[in-house]
Amino acid sequence: MPPPPPTEGAQARARLLHAALRLFAENGFAKASIRDIAQAAGVNPASISYYFGDKNGLYRAAFTEPMGSPIAVDAWPDTLPAFIELLIQSFMQPLHEGDLVELCMRLHFREMLDPTGLWQQELECEIKPAHAALVGLLCKEFGLKAADDDVHRLAMAITALALQYYVGRDVVQAVRPGLTATPRGLAATTSRLVDFAQFMVDGERQRRATARAAAFSKKTSSPRTPE
Repeated sequence: MPPPPPTEGAQARARLLHAALRLFAENGFAKASIRDIAQAAGVNPASISYYFGDKNGLYRAAFTEPMGSPIAVDAWPDTLPAFIELLIQSFMQPLHEGDLVELCMRLHFREMLDPTGLWQQELECEIKPAHAALVGLLCKEFGLKAADDDVHRLAMAITALALQYYVGRDVVQAVRPGLTATPRGLAATTSRLVDFAQFMVDGERQRRATARAAAFSKKTSSPRTPE
């Protein structure tokens, strides 16, 4: 098919992407047909080949594009406070998209239950490397040569601060919608989550220092065994 005018083409692609996201989230990859997606978007089915190559390409775009591009590894900060701030901001920024986020979450959950390989790819190429980078900075912060379970627990807890606003979106909307409903509210929530994450790091640092002091005190105060 001949290429459409630039503005018209961008609009058609966006409609296709949104229709695909909704139908893939509702029906899964296998049951969402090219014809139904094109009809919902109000475009010719051939447009899918033009913009996305094939159904697999459309599914990949619907799975990845609405949430924004992942942060490149070489763009990650090398200090813990800056890394935490960027990590949480990257999680919270897509919440500006409103109802689109709900469709994205539904599609991600469906992908986990009926995998096509994209979730595993995201896990291996994005989630695990980001977790490893955060763990490495936490080890540096605490003066550890290798991560223990508590470092991994803390890294996951920091990530969970932002993830709650996805998996618990219905609860947030019911209890305190203003936390994310406006740009100002979302910005304030993001800023507080960064603060809370730093408080968790500070608390863990203090916990480890207290544990080391207690262990040293116990060791030095233990009576020697007579020879």
